[in-house]
Amino acid sequence: MRVRHLQSHLADQNLVHQGKLDKLKGIRIGVDAVFWLRSIQALKDPFADALGGIPPGIFGFVDKELESFRKHNIQPLFIFQGVAPGPQHSMFVSRMDQQMELAWTYLAKGQKSEAQKCFAVSTSRINGDFVFFIMHHLRNRGYECLQAPYFAGAQLAHFAEQGVVETVFGPPGLLLYGVQRVVINIDFSRIAFDWVDLDSVLHKWQIDRNQFVDACMLAGTEYCLTYPYLNLGHFQPAAPGRFNFDAAVYIIKQAPLINWMQTFPTEDMKNDHVDGYCTCKVLVQNSPVLHMNDHSIRPLGAGQQGAPQVPFDFSLIMGEKLPSGMYYLMLNGIISHKLPQALAKGEWTDKSHPLVDTSEFRILLQDVQDYRAKALGLIARHLHPKFQTKEITWKAFWDAHQQRQGQQGQQMPQEDPEVRTLTPYIAPVLSWNVDEKAVEAEMKRQGCDRVDFKFCLNWHAHQFQHDGALVKDLESGKEPTFSNSSNALAAIVHFMVLANLELIAEDGGMTVLGNVLKDTPRQFQESTLVALEMMKFGVLSGEPFDAAQGDRPFPPQVEYPVGRVNDAVKAKLLLGRVMSLVPMKLRNDMWNADVEFDLAAFHSLVRILKRTLRQIVEASVASVLLKDLSRAKLLPAGFMCATPKKEDHLSSPALLPTFMLPRACMGIVVRYFLEFKGDSQQLHKDLMQRFPCCVQPIEDLKNAFRFWEDLRRCVEQIAEPLGAQELNEDMKMAELVLEAQKKRLGLAD
Repeated sequence: MRVRHLQSHLADQNLVHQGKLDKLKGIRIGVDAVFWLRSIQALKDPFADALGGIPPGIFGFVDKELESFRKHNIQPLFIFQGVAPGPQHSMFVSRMDQQMELAWTYLAKGQKSEAQKCFAVSTSRINGDFVFFIMHHLRNRGYECLQAPYFAGAQLAHFAEQGVVETVFGPPGLLLYGVQRVVINIDFSRIAFDWVDLDSVLHKWQIDRNQFVDACMLAGTEYCLTYPYLNLGHFQPAAPGRFNFDAAVYIIKQAPLINWMQTFPTEDMKNDHVDGYCTCKVLVQNSPVLHMNDHSIRPLGAGQQGAPQVPFDFSLIMGEKLPSGMYYLMLNGIISHKLPQALAKGEWTDKSHPLVDTSEFRILLQDVQDYRAKALGLIARHLHPKFQTKEITWKAFWDAHQQRQGQQGQQMPQEDPEVRTLTPYIAPVLSWNVDEKAVEAEMKRQGCDRVDFKFCLNWHAHQFQHDGALVKDLESGKEPTFSNSSNALAAIVHFMVLANLELIAEDGGMTVLGNVLKDTPRQFQESTLVALEMMKFGVLSGEPFDAAQGDRPFPPQVEYPVGRVNDAVKAKLLLGRVMSLVPMKLRNDMWNADVEFDLAAFHSLVRILKRTLRQIVEASVASVLLKDLSRAKLLPAGFMCATPKKEDHLSSPALLPTFMLPRACMGIVVRYFLEFKGDSQQLHKDLMQRFPCCVQPIEDLKNAFRFWEDLRRCVEQIAEPLGAQELNEDMKMAELVLEAQKKRLGLAD
């Protein structure tokens, strides 16, 4: 939990102690994973969001940190956040949309450093996708990782109290849970660390632990607002209008928190603050954790003498308790928190603001609800009927009046037009029966060594054409079954994903889309599938995007095309977008080149679609494992590790589809190539100078051209049966532009 100005105040009061790193030698340290990631300075890449994907150097920088832990003989146990209720308040008021607009304006004027500053404050590097990929990278590297059932901080406090870890590394807010000592910074270059001690803080401030918690709540957290009078300088010794943490300590020493709750200018303000403080107190005292003695999920301190009583309306704050199988899958990182959270809390919030807010983004966010309902249904079908019919409130970042979370049972009025809901969709499941020996035989027939979309589509097509065992009785209504092998599990998950994306028909037959995708080269399978999905949703085209709000057009300095555009502009937009779906081979460095407004808008769409597809994969895995949790052991440590292999940046150790986010880099290089006026020799030289982060720009360009050719083949074959004639015509026109430039610069086949 983050407490406003706590860390800076502890430093001002000389309550942050320094120690030599050898003091941590040989110990097991519980690490708040997100806090640790935020502490790695090298991860600060201002253009990360503008490029859309995961920074190329990220895994290298993380590995460097891991190597430092190993070198100093410190054994980390990384704890990731689970089904924590979303923050009720933004801790810092920031006009993100204004900062983004400024960033693009500066960039258009060539003021790159100013643009970077604005991008840095308007975006969050440590988002849900980023954390997902890092967790699976750590697991693949053999590090201990645990996704907490709820709050990472509460779980760390329990582990410290039980002696599972000898110390914890995280924010000073961990002191709220009663953790005695918290390491708040590890500096491997200085061979030192900073730490805070709860008893020292209480002694210096002359307060007890309950008063400390109350003072922190008055200061403000994500779950409760700052006590309003603290911002006005009414209390000693702050300059007027400036917040001072000392004032929170001062007033809590004068009278208990409940007394101060009576002094508010208005009744509404009083209710707002009191609800927040009550929620925050419950989260600190009663957050459920994995208890080590009986491996159950219960509130922190449950069963201990004198522990605070859990309030009767606890589920309004935390959501309903989930079955133990769901927690097991979460703890082991098999399913991330979003789907379980929606089922428990009855809320799904898309709070991330895209870097470029387009009407296409907002429409896509609403269109993917069908896929989300399917993902929820795949899990809910194995749970209690109350979860199967759960009405889940969906809220987007543009909703002006967010429903307060878990406040005294308040509900948003049903007649409010802003209320949108989704319900788990329990669709009939095809009765797959995947046998390990059959998988091995098919691998031999196809001459391949891994289960992936291409393998499964070709196996399905071959069996369908020959009326094979795989496709018999698919509509029998029986539960899918598979042998006890990793490949059989991988195959059944791939088949379930393909069926949910309608690449295999409802009756188990072949579809037009599945038929074209099976012939796509293996390295382009995921990229082509994503392109076809974007086509299905109507967001793959060469048309300029529209600003989401008519009264707030895109920054004029960007000179983004509006309305109808000529064929040449449309071709360049389409070529850049399509080829940006292919990853480039990049150095472990920051992208020190231009970013494109159009591609940033496009990759906002890619991000939300890929995240949704990944949730369908997770739901499919959970659906087959909930029937027999012991089979989770069939999954290798790196089953969802999307880290690119050093020898081949287009492949990863993952057993299942990860839908890794590509960066827009390839599209930026393609746009530069299309507009290049020099000769072929100059092109090679200019690409290396202009894009120093790219290891092999020419080879990557040729690879992107091959991807384009394959997608052209797919669209041409499906144009008539699926009504994609307009996209097919646009791609034909774009092809002429591409071929002419390839020929002129000596890159034609």
